[in-house]
Amino acid sequence: MPRNIAVLLFALLALPVASLMAWVMPPYFNVDETNHVMRAETVLQGQVLGVRDADGSSGGVIDTGLLTLLSRYWPVMSEPGGRVGTDRMAEAATIPWAGETRFVNIPNTAIYPPTLYLPTMAGLWLGKGLDLPVEASIRLARLANILCAVGLVAAALRLAAFGHGPMLAICLWPMCLAQYAACSQDGLFIALGALYAALLSRAIAGGRKATGAEFLGLALITLLISMSRPANLALLLPLLFIMPGRIGRVPAWLALPPVLLLTMGWALHAVLYVQVMQVHGDVVPDLRGQLAHLASHPLDFPIAMAATLGEWLWPFTVAMLGWIGWGQVNIVLPDALYPAYLWGFGLLLVLSALSPGNRPAWMPKAGVALGLLGTIIAIFLLQYLTFTAVGADQVDGVQGRYFAPLALLPGLLVPALGHLVPPRLQAVLPAAAGLVLVALGIATAIFLPYAVMMRLYVTAG
Repeated sequence: MPRNIAVLLFALLALPVASLMAWVMPPYFNVDETNHVMRAETVLQGQVLGVRDADGSSGGVIDTGLLTLLSRYWPVMSEPGGRVGTDRMAEAATIPWAGETRFVNIPNTAIYPPTLYLPTMAGLWLGKGLDLPVEASIRLARLANILCAVGLVAAALRLAAFGHGPMLAICLWPMCLAQYAACSQDGLFIALGALYAALLSRAIAGGRKATGAEFLGLALITLLISMSRPANLALLLPLLFIMPGRIGRVPAWLALPPVLLLTMGWALHAVLYVQVMQVHGDVVPDLRGQLAHLASHPLDFPIAMAATLGEWLWPFTVAMLGWIGWGQVNIVLPDALYPAYLWGFGLLLVLSALSPGNRPAWMPKAGVALGLLGTIIAIFLLQYLTFTAVGADQVDGVQGRYFAPLALLPGLLVPALGHLVPPRLQAVLPAAAGLVLVALGIATAIFLPYAVMMRLYVTAG
């Protein structure tokens, strides 16, 4: 698929749907958006680092206007089948920034660095400066996030040497579009994942080492996403296979230790001074206890991971593709769409294998496979250590959306079969990929906003 066509197709399909989602989804209703907005606000209040309070909570100081707005929507978010009525919307839309602050407990986001909250912070800051209500400021922050995420994905599509179809399919999944339009890190995670895959594809397609700029870009992306989720450090592995000898007069390998040190330094600070174990249900996680258990029963983790995948693989997949909302608000698309997205993605992988830009560079592809596998294992391991009961037979807290950025890597792993395709057929492949993408994009544009409207605004019965 020509690069400019891929960029144009993405913009035409993603911008309208993401913008509509930013408008029709009430504040806080995206997955974990409440705590993400509040984390961004703590940074605006001057708390770059989260803090652990004496009572065992973890978070920071926020403007109480955010809590007033949350109180208006909480009945809908906490009650099964709740609907957002016109009276509630009208009241919520007028709530101003209070100018008063209080400490809030946001243990799942207090540990994150501020870097991937920059668009959200910019929108909230601008909303305050324009004296907009809290709700309007959050929508402005969502629009800022959309512009950054869409811009990064467009840059990735422009830079990618091959694999435009699979990359575009993933970046148009309902979950991805919803996350671009949310005040959270996940939209930028996905966009940076696309840029990471694009830079790798250039070295693979050229059968060469990465250029200095490409290598530094890959290292920087790995740093940004690893500081928030240390499991992504495994994505340094593919870089070892395409590492140039030198960048200017400096050995290229010197770009890697800062990524490791900054990521591990942030993680160590979070563990020592910010993180608290999150009790959920009857589960009381215990990091030290879990480490001691693994020291004497090392096979318990792989057994628990295999059991979790065996039982939850399809729910993880559905959540990765598009299971929107959180709490008691689960917005589910028609059942037939989920296999359609998978079959469409599979077809685009086949078309990518036939692309002339793909090359049989098995060494860097092996590095990509190792990085992908290592990151998946690390995600499960971190959740096992920090969110799962000691010695449990399954891993708790693994979310489908964690795997959306990783789904961008299989497009680099397909075999290079373009030399087997006649030139006339090669000319047809971009059109075939375009038809698949347009069909899936139109389905999302119709059913995603419809599902939101029916779940949140249309009275049941």
